[in-house]
Amino acid sequence: MRQHTAGASPSSRSVLLALLLLPLAPAPVLGSSVDLPAIVLQAPPDPDGHPSQWLNRAVGLFDQGALANETRHGRPVTKWAGAIGIAVRGDAGSEWLDRVQQIADDLADLTGQQITVEDNPLWAGDIDVYVTNRASYWPFFVEPASGVKDEPFTCIALPSTVNGEIRGWKIHINAGVMPPDGVSACLLEEIFQSMGFFGETPGHPETVLDDDIGYRELGSMDRLLLRTLYDPRLSAGMPRDRALPLVRQILRENLPDQRR
Repeated sequence: MRQHTAGASPSSRSVLLALLLLPLAPAPVLGSSVDLPAIVLQAPPDPDGHPSQWLNRAVGLFDQGALANETRHGRPVTKWAGAIGIAVRGDAGSEWLDRVQQIADDLADLTGQQITVEDNPLWAGDIDVYVTNRASYWPFFVEPASGVKDEPFTCIALPSTVNGEIRGWKIHINAGVMPPDGVSACLLEEIFQSMGFFGETPGHPETVLDDDIGYRELGSMDRLLLRTLYDPRLSAGMPRDRALPLVRQILRENLPDQRR
């Protein structure tokens, strides 16, 4: 959820921190230079062992991804409360419409949320995805963290939340400076995170929340984490200490059927 493709430099992570501290107030936004994933793979690998042995790993990944932000500060359960409209806009939006629709269909199936995708509407969506092929593009509200004005902009996400309920999410992607695999991986990661995953899991390639690798589709662990987040027992705004015991219980119930 930063100015990046599927990986980000540490300096760019100040973007999300500022927005999480003041979720509906204007905040300065910083960008960084291009930071592409070293490789784009089909899907994250399953953890070692049988799914019944994944419980502690899954709880830890949920804690890092859903109950913390990118700087590992704790946060409450945060998710959408109702139907979600995704607007795909920009001069390159039509090129990536099918990809966004594919991601949306998968997320709707996993969460039970109604998710619709609109092609270049006049209005912004609940999740507003702006994609451009203009290599020189920079959103007017983004400043480069390095202070170098001519470095390329790649990707950033801007969330708005109130008391654990997501009210809006803006994603800006510059496809003009990324290969198609990078754009595809960026769309998957950013839209997946827009469902309520504000944290990252560096060193854990079994989920798209690990920025070091890009992926074309979600893995078993991603699907498990998303189903858990949208289990009705986890309410928006629930504090971390109350949520974690329920998270463990929900994960334990879902793990036996988790192989893809």
